[in-house]
Amino acid sequence: MKRIFGALVLALLLLAAGMQAACAEQTDMQVYIAEGALERETAQRLLALLGRAYPQAEWVAVFQEETGESLREMVLEDRAPQLAICTPQEAAPWAKEGLLVPLDGRISDAQMIQRQVLDACRQGDSVFMAPLAARHRQMIVNRRMLEKRRLSYMMNTIEHPVWYPTEFYQILEEFMLADIPALEIWPAQPQDCAALEALVQAIYGGALLSEDGKTCVANNGATLAGLSWLREMVAGGMITYAGSREEALEHFLAGETAFFIDWTDEEERLHARELRDMDWFVMPYPTASGLPIRSFDVAGVAAFMGTDAAQRAIALQAIAFLHENAQTQLILGDRAIWQDDAIWLPCLSASSMGTTLRSLFCEAVNSVMEQGQTPEQALRVLQAAMEAAN
Repeated sequence: MKRIFGALVLALLLLAAGMQAACAEQTDMQVYIAEGALERETAQRLLALLGRAYPQAEWVAVFQEETGESLREMVLEDRAPQLAICTPQEAAPWAKEGLLVPLDGRISDAQMIQRQVLDACRQGDSVFMAPLAARHRQMIVNRRMLEKRRLSYMMNTIEHPVWYPTEFYQILEEFMLADIPALEIWPAQPQDCAALEALVQAIYGGALLSEDGKTCVANNGATLAGLSWLREMVAGGMITYAGSREEALEHFLAGETAFFIDWTDEEERLHARELRDMDWFVMPYPTASGLPIRSFDVAGVAAFMGTDAAQRAIALQAIAFLHENAQTQLILGDRAIWQDDAIWLPCLSASSMGTTLRSLFCEAVNSVMEQGQTPEQALRVLQAAMEAAN
């Protein structure tokens, strides 16, 4: 009995020593999660999956919302994480500096991803980020307000998958005649003008950037028609002005307006309580093309080069796992990055010229809406400024 007991004790000691050795050999893996890139619960579930898939690593989440540190601050202080889940614009400077591992050939289903999504994660000919999920903008509609105006037939998504400009005009006119504001816009600012960009481009099929996202083409007939349409709607009282995006959202959630044009899945989660008693649905932006227009931002995952080959190898395995594993797909849900029959606008926020173009677009819209400049003049100034900047 003593011999058996002694053997058992020895086995337990050896097991404990083995576990300690295994823990000592674990590779430290920091995963930075930028604020707003993914929901916290989603990120935590993904890291838990990584922990089970790669137990040889110690996975540590670094949430920007907790630390207050940006990815830039961490990199400049020589504390770059092994993985970063963020937007392409946050990661792009480090790709340019050669600090990110190129992912060319490592995304197995790249041919199924919408080209504009992959372009947002590309610098030159090299992909530096694997897209995880895209956040699309669209319009949210108060169904009851349209029903009161006898516009129920416009909500038949089979017959009206999108609204043509004439149909949208009819809807706006019905509300104007009833002296009820249907839709509000707000003074354009770079941080909240993406919905206005989408609306102006969508209505008549205009574009601020070329299809490859590399050239400003804002001064074209379709974009001019879109900006002119917006000015006419505001001048005619069919679209009204709010003081800010937040004010326009408050008015919609309070049932005071029928539409809000800057709606995303994130907004739906943030305002679930206010929406509980509202009968609502979402629609693509109205367009003459007859096809949905996609305006989006994307979050993805990138790997830093670092100096440790083991960390780099695990990071690349983790990227493939996050992008392709069936369990991660369930956690990420509708990733909204795959090819479809819609028309996708280039992701302006991820473009190298995006910051400048967005700022100039805001100036153009505000000069037309508030200062009396003609759309032709405003777009000509925008185009000339972009050409001078390049």
